Amino acid sequence: MSGKLSCNAEKCVNNINGLCSANNIHITGDESHSSRETGCETFSPKGLVNAMSNFTNMNLVGQFKQLFSADSIEMSPEIKCEAENCIYNVNELCTASNVQVYGPDARTTRETECETFKEH
Repeated sequence: MSGKLSCNAEKCVNNINGLCSANNIHITGDESHSSRETGCETFSPKGLVNAMSNFTNMNLVGQFKQLFSADSIEMSPEIKCEAENCIYNVNELCTASNVQVYGPDARTTRETECETFKEH
């Protein structure tokens, strides 16, 4: 994916000011027919233990670039997608130019969804 990923799952350890700091994202929902049937498997609740265990998946280059860019979104993670019925899923990779993960009150993966999902 060469697009941008924004996220409103504020309780996720990867969420930094509405942007996803993960380098690799995993969207689930292989039989999905709507965004509500998808989920962000990369979601992990905020906390020191989860921050340490997710350190190897941090998009450090994107975060550094973002510090110096107020006008654009610089974090562009790779998004693995299992949503077979989504038009943006090409060989299990997301090809959407912009992706929005939803889950403002999410505490688990099941409470998140990919709002960009669009059925074939």
